[in-house]
Amino acid sequence: MIASNLAGFSLAEADNLRRAMSKKTPEVMTEARKDFIEGCEENGINKQIAEKIFNQIEYFAGYGFNKSHSAAYAMISYRTHTLRQIIRLNS
Repeated sequence: MIASNLAGFSLAEADNLRRAMSKKTPEVMTEARKDFIEGCEENGINKQIAEKIFNQIEYFAGYGFNKSHSAAYAMISYRTHTLRQIIRLNS
C-alpha cells in the first residue's frame, strides 16, 4: 500500500516490488528504487524523503519475512507442546 499511495504504483507494480525485495536481486532492486523515487517525486514527495522511505522498506524486507515465520513457528511449537502435556496428563 505504501508503494501505491506514495509512488502511484498499481497493485501489480507494488507486488513486483514486494517480490524484488524478497529475492534481493541487485538489478531488480536498483530499477525498483528508481521507479519508486520517480513515482514519489511525481506525487510531490521530496527526493530525499522518498529515498529514506525506500531505505526503510528495504531494511524491513531484510528481516520482516524471517521474523514473521519465526513467530509463526514459535506459536506452533508452543501449541504442540501444550497439547502433548495435556495428552500426557490424561493418559
